[in-house]
Amino acid sequence: MNVIKLNATPSTNDFLKNLYSTQSVENFTVVVTENQTNGKGQRGNVWKTESGKNLTFSVLIKKDSSSESSVFDLNVAISVSIIQALESFEIPELNIKWPNDILSDGKKIAGILIENTFSSNQSVSSIIGIGLNVNQTDFENLPKASSLKNITQKEFDKEEIMLEITRKIKENYEFISLGKTDFLW
Repeated sequence: MNVIKLNATPSTNDFLKNLYSTQSVENFTVVVTENQTNGKGQRGNVWKTESGKNLTFSVLIKKDSSSESSVFDLNVAISVSIIQALESFEIPELNIKWPNDILSDGKKIAGILIENTFSSNQSVSSIIGIGLNVNQTDFENLPKASSLKNITQKEFDKEEIMLEITRKIKENYEFISLGKTDFLW
């Protein structure tokens, strides 16, 4: 797995998308930044984070099939992977608010943005953007948002969490690529 670390970028999804369109990029390449200045959420919403406190990263997954079920299965697998990874850090009361939010203790701690590019040869490349509130404690004007630190009162190593999430994504992607999707539910 190739990890590209940036100090700052407007959007890890856009950075990875541009990189992929101009050169060969290996599957499961990760782009992570300390400061995402123009993060994107679903339906044009903005994902704002405090610099250096949170985890903002994108993962490239190239698939051979572009069927609706494979795209849906990937979306489910990403959400499940994040939950599984966070469970290993003993984050309590984890839930998925479909299709793209991760909650703990009833508050949003993470968002997912998947951007798919379909090719004429039936393959699809997916850029999976993940924003996870890790060590930020102030969510002024965002009463439904929280962070791992607010919930557990502990400071977390962002890279350790990112590596566990990407490991789970890769593991679960292997299952769905073999057609083993029952475990997702």
